[in-house]
Amino acid sequence: MARPRVGIVGAGIAGASCAGTLASAGWEVDVFEKDDRAGGRLSTRRVEQGWATLGSAFISARRDPFRSQLRDWLRQGWLEPVRNGILQGCANKAWSQAQLQNHYRPSIELAHLVHRMLKDARLHLQTRVAALQPRTLILEDGRVLGDYDCIVCSVPAPQAIPMLDALPLLRERLLEVRYRPVWSFLTRWEGGPDAEVIKFDDNLLELAVRQTTSGPDLWVVHSSHEFAETCLEASMEEAGTHAASALAELLGLPRPVEVESAHLWRHARPASPAGGFWVGDRENRVALIGDGIAGKGVERAWESGLRLAQAILQAKEELAS
Repeated sequence: MARPRVGIVGAGIAGASCAGTLASAGWEVDVFEKDDRAGGRLSTRRVEQGWATLGSAFISARRDPFRSQLRDWLRQGWLEPVRNGILQGCANKAWSQAQLQNHYRPSIELAHLVHRMLKDARLHLQTRVAALQPRTLILEDGRVLGDYDCIVCSVPAPQAIPMLDALPLLRERLLEVRYRPVWSFLTRWEGGPDAEVIKFDDNLLELAVRQTTSGPDLWVVHSSHEFAETCLEASMEEAGTHAASALAELLGLPRPVEVESAHLWRHARPASPAGGFWVGDRENRVALIGDGIAGKGVERAWESGLRLAQAILQAKEELAS
């Protein structure tokens, strides 16, 4: 008897969670990712001394089952807890200390963690999907991949909507989903406060996280939504110059901040998710997952993929019984 087959678009944490769960249950799983590595907003950037995390600064858990998943990743050495707390404020006002509960940072590149989540799923990198149809994927190069038992889409709503012309019910559910952007900057400076994590009391910059795998002076700085919306069409150089100036003032640094690279996350955080953990078109065997459906945060995206996979497996069991 042939194994059931699923095609998944997007190799972020939601797609990987869904793919790994189905692969572990014996399904034949194809995952299609337009970029050259898995991870989505969990991606990392190679630097001279190691790597840096330009996407999600931390992974945190509020409840099971994700809390149990993070403990398992911790035991395997893929994560480490954030133990030193967080420094809040800015140089012109005052600094205060706070603790982060159930927050973890990666000890391996997050793309590698996502690869391990995929289990035996087949990952097709640099492969763009142009359209979703009932039980079928149309690739940008014209190939038609059909005869899937189901199709899962795990990409931000603005990227998914153009793929869904043949699936108006699903397309309609995504039209109201909105995201807020964030600029992330890979920066280097000397001096400033002694901390591993800094949360700024500021309307331009939100967070700075020391990159412990890449030398002591390398930090990733995340902008506020307001900064990113103002600089949405700015070049990397323009946005970086603006961020460096703000950083020097907030930290009280005597020297300029060096910005080594930057990335604009246009779909960083959903401001108006569709709701629920997944949205499905049962008749056409297509479903949508991810934080645009389930809400912001790694935990919600991971659980979105898990919940859909569990629903698919349950439906398959009911049909077989």
